[in-house]
Amino acid sequence: MKPWILPACIALGLTACGGSEDSNTDAGNGGAVTPPLAQAPSVELGPDQQTWNHETLSLTASVTLFNPGTASYQWLQTSGPSVKLSGLSSDTLTLDASDLLQDEDIALSLKVTDAAGLSSEDSLTLKLKDKISAASQSGDASLIEGLEPKVIARGLKLIQDYRGAQKSFLNTIYQADRVSYDSGQHSQMIQMPLASKGFPLKQSFELVRGNQGRLFAAASDLSGQRNAAFGTDIISSMQGGNNLGFEPSMMRLLSWLTGEAQANLAATKQVRLFLISDWSKSRVTNWLTSHYPNWQVSRCDVASELASCLGEAELVITGSIEAFDEAEVAARLEALQQAKIPLLYLHMHAWNSVPLTQTVLGAMGFAMQGPGGPGNYFSPDKADWSDYLAMQAANPALSQEALWLELLKSENPSFNLANCADTCDSQFSEEYRSALAHIRSSINRLDTEKTAIFDSPEYQLYKYLILLGDRYRSEIDYPMDVSTTAPMSYLKALFADSSVYNSRRINPVPADLGNFSRTDFSHVTPVDKTVALSSKAPFRAAGVYALPGQTFSVTRTDNSQVETKVFINTQRSGSTQEYGSKGYNRPKYLQSPAIAIKPGETITLTSPYGGPVQIRFNANDLPVEFTFSHVGLHPFWRSDKDDQAFIQGLAKGDYDWAELATEHFEVHSRLNKMQETMSHEPRWDTPQKMSEAIGTFVHNYPHLLAGFKGPGIDSVDEITNFAASKGWQLDQLDMVKHMNADQPTCGSGCSGNPYDASWSFSPTGHGDIHELGHGLERGRLRFDGHEGHASTNPYSYYTKSRAYQETGKLPECQGLSIQDEFDVLQASQRQADPFAYVQAAKLTSWSSGMATMLQTMIAAQKQGALQNGWHLLARLHILLREFERAQADEASWLAKRDQLGFGSFDLASAKGLSNNDFLMIAMSFSTGLDYRDFYQMWGLATSDAAKAQVASFAYPAVPKSIYVYAPGDYCYGLDLQAVAVDGEQAWPL
Repeated sequence: MKPWILPACIALGLTACGGSEDSNTDAGNGGAVTPPLAQAPSVELGPDQQTWNHETLSLTASVTLFNPGTASYQWLQTSGPSVKLSGLSSDTLTLDASDLLQDEDIALSLKVTDAAGLSSEDSLTLKLKDKISAASQSGDASLIEGLEPKVIARGLKLIQDYRGAQKSFLNTIYQADRVSYDSGQHSQMIQMPLASKGFPLKQSFELVRGNQGRLFAAASDLSGQRNAAFGTDIISSMQGGNNLGFEPSMMRLLSWLTGEAQANLAATKQVRLFLISDWSKSRVTNWLTSHYPNWQVSRCDVASELASCLGEAELVITGSIEAFDEAEVAARLEALQQAKIPLLYLHMHAWNSVPLTQTVLGAMGFAMQGPGGPGNYFSPDKADWSDYLAMQAANPALSQEALWLELLKSENPSFNLANCADTCDSQFSEEYRSALAHIRSSINRLDTEKTAIFDSPEYQLYKYLILLGDRYRSEIDYPMDVSTTAPMSYLKALFADSSVYNSRRINPVPADLGNFSRTDFSHVTPVDKTVALSSKAPFRAAGVYALPGQTFSVTRTDNSQVETKVFINTQRSGSTQEYGSKGYNRPKYLQSPAIAIKPGETITLTSPYGGPVQIRFNANDLPVEFTFSHVGLHPFWRSDKDDQAFIQGLAKGDYDWAELATEHFEVHSRLNKMQETMSHEPRWDTPQKMSEAIGTFVHNYPHLLAGFKGPGIDSVDEITNFAASKGWQLDQLDMVKHMNADQPTCGSGCSGNPYDASWSFSPTGHGDIHELGHGLERGRLRFDGHEGHASTNPYSYYTKSRAYQETGKLPECQGLSIQDEFDVLQASQRQADPFAYVQAAKLTSWSSGMATMLQTMIAAQKQGALQNGWHLLARLHILLREFERAQADEASWLAKRDQLGFGSFDLASAKGLSNNDFLMIAMSFSTGLDYRDFYQMWGLATSDAAKAQVASFAYPAVPKSIYVYAPGDYCYGLDLQAVAVDGEQAWPL
């Protein structure tokens, strides 16, 4: 702003403003000479300025004095919120606006008066921008660098303000009354996802919380439209004479909902019931009209009249009875809320819920457990508090978020984190870890719901948490050790891991990603790519790479009726063992939440970690297509079209991950491990050969042995025809299984889908098929008391034996010996009680268990019951599935038990069979051989009822022999030497 100057001519009068060019001319003043006019100071503050409010600002005026002497200075703030000013009487003003919490404009003026008493002024406007607000609006965490303590303070203040608002609300409802509420077992709880998300413009509050912590009722004020929700039909309960102590509070709640003083509630009011059952209609109506006789209560239940009926309402009481479809209900609720009509939800499904429940509650900002409950049924909770203050103090709102913010503020943990190297302190495990899990779950929910919080004025508390996580993530240096790393560095890393949020456009790349990946991808030029797939559960690799910190989008361009979800990375969180020695070697939660994408929809994501993109499906064999924008192309193979790019990509090393995707099995591998996979076996040193080997040895043979049928699984006559002859059904298997060649969740390899392992993948590797075996084995097919791995390895041994028979590849089989068991069995025959002797020898280790099971298979082959004795296991799997289906009810059991070989057992007895009883009957029935003597010889206890069942078959007995082999020979085939168990034979090999 231009300064204005006080001209001397105004002070001296206009007559003195002129003059002659001749200074000696008599001007009528007696011949005296007129002195020049005095000039006021020149004051310049310069143009208006914009600055950050957290920075101390100094303003120095440009002042020129025209008269001798000392000038005085007077700074004033003329508008805007109050800020701290110092130097008000000098030419330099210091301004501290660090207490401001948002963008503000302030106006300042400076008046300078010289020794002659002449003054000039200038003014300017300062636009004080709030850096934390700017970060909250943009999602750019770099703006809060150095301001982390202020962010924490704001988060804690928001929590404090929220609790204060809740206290005020609860005081309105309960005043000094006792809080007494018992909805019983047949009720549900209300959920408040991110209750503080709209605070203070939109407010959601707990209304009734049980003494065990369950939330039974809540209320919300959505910018003037008010709602309340109960996990039971509380009005019908009160009408039935229950929960009468809650009536005064309920009446005050109705006053709050309608925004009217209680004294005015008696006036006529139009109340409409919506989605209310017949049973509740009369009870709710009777309670309302008995307390408010002038209220006009009716139910809106005619589809053609819904709009007009609900349009008359001043209060709507709703349930979620499925009288209308979801779209209609959502539209009606939206219209009511637009009109600021209060809603009161009463739950009418006992401990259960229906899909429409989520629609109704979601409109109010609430949620509930999905169908199936169990709600308050088990260990039922109720509220019985002396007053609302006691209820609030027992469960302070946002306690999990406050716990971590207080820790980050104090940087002084009250637990010893180093103890986690052995067993974490209970305080850390029960309070801090559970609170962090809650925070992570809440943020994941924002991602899965595709909530772009940085494009919204809401979610302020979680914006603070996410931005703090971004900042802490930028400081992590892997690996860390819980015993030696500074505790707060460790805790900040844990917090950063749990506060990753991807539905945004700015997501900074961490300084370090540990052994997961490099951080610099400046050598990669992002591309667009269209990916066409055939859907297959549970998920498939998309063949594109999300670059860390770089936004990518995906558009679904098909119209198939299949649910699809996009996620990044396949690592399980347990594979980062953060409490192991140097185990915190990378981020823990590398796999992102799966985000649904519908036909025609586009979603945009930015991951701080990056990684291979995956697509999850809920149905098989439907064509889907996606267009990805701004992604990388890592080494990826799906068909022979990818051969060259895959091989070149492995050699070039631009990425740290590679994937090989076949129809039913996918390998997600660190680059170096995939290089090893493709080089350690000449038989499959091209991706096409590897794909064929995977189809045969990883998909076909293990699942054939587990008794499945399906695409890529051979039909073997002595399995499928035998099952058909018995009237048994082979279950279909058509899915994709996965392996992470990375670092394991447990041991050297850990089962699951995906399973993860420290080794590089091999299609006939024992470890790989072993981990698959964990997903195929059944505890019922393991002898009583035998260790778990006794039933895991047949799938590996069988696959290796088939590989040897068909390709000549030496099986390199796990070398188990049978000699110890041979010695025990022979010695038992020289005892008075051979059975007791073998039992006392405790042949129950996993290796002995495997040896015993292997003997049953060899016996079946040697006695001609099977061409390949391994196939006994397939028959047992099929029989077991039929056995379990038949136990569904009495009628099913009676109809099927003879087909299964259990005709002498009623349903209850069948359910109570031991593993040994089941296996002896099932093996005998599946082979046409009597295994009673075999079980007796091996010390496997069975019941008289099971023996009688086998005896009824009248099958030939399995000889009392043991089949001997050198370690690993069983992987060459099961035509092995039989040695009589008679107490006399010596070990023959």
